[in-house]
Amino acid sequence: WAIGVISYMLLSASKPFYHKRRRRMIDLIMRADYNFDAPVWKGITQDGKDFVSSLLVINPKQRLTATTALEHPWIVERERLSHEIPSQEVLEAVGETLLAYKETSQLKKLALNVIAHRSTSDEIMHLRQAFEAFDADKAGTISYDEFKKALETSNYSEEDLQEIFESIDINKNGRIMYTEFLAATMEAHGHIEERRIAEAFDRMDSDDSGFISKQNLKEILGKDFTKEAFDDIMASADTDGDGKISYPEFLAHSDD
Repeated sequence: WAIGVISYMLLSASKPFYHKRRRRMIDLIMRADYNFDAPVWKGITQDGKDFVSSLLVINPKQRLTATTALEHPWIVERERLSHEIPSQEVLEAVGETLLAYKETSQLKKLALNVIAHRSTSDEIMHLRQAFEAFDADKAGTISYDEFKKALETSNYSEEDLQEIFESIDINKNGRIMYTEFLAATMEAHGHIEERRIAEAFDRMDSDDSGFISKQNLKEILGKDFTKEAFDDIMASADTDGDGKISYPEFLAHSDD
């Protein structure tokens, strides 16, 4: 109901229910008594009007749910605005970065996920556009079939595509989450500034010891990772063998 009211207001710059007398206005709301008579509605498609009408329904059982609203033709078939479509350059850079990400160490992937999670909308605008291009069904995640379809012109083998997909799917749920995609494509923007790497280190060093320990990694990765996996991550960056990762070690590893 609320989305219906908001949609009506955004499309027409007016309220669906209004009267100078409060009691009369409440009566209009209770009866869902509104119309599309204003001149502005002549420029709104029938699908747009139907979307609003399907939400401004008194009986909740007859009203669109959040899920069915997202499946409405006005939403699904909406033409994307030019600023929402990623350029060919961005898509090509993303494709190349995804292939390189397959060879990235587990520790660097963790760092990139932390950086992605803390990035602002302005910083990742083009990557968000790329994600939406991959996410064909607009589910908010990318399936393997969507991933394969998006990269069909890249001439990657089926084996490469599967390996790239699995390397991005950090939590191993069979779908690429938004933050996972950002992490995998972050370097499409170019070299990551050291301050962002330092922020990731501080975030992973949750006990402020000045080092990243195995315990820190366990807190980030959870119980699903094996002892061998933790040991491999530590061994890849702990060059002096003291059982913990210092910032210089972390920085050197992130620049690989």
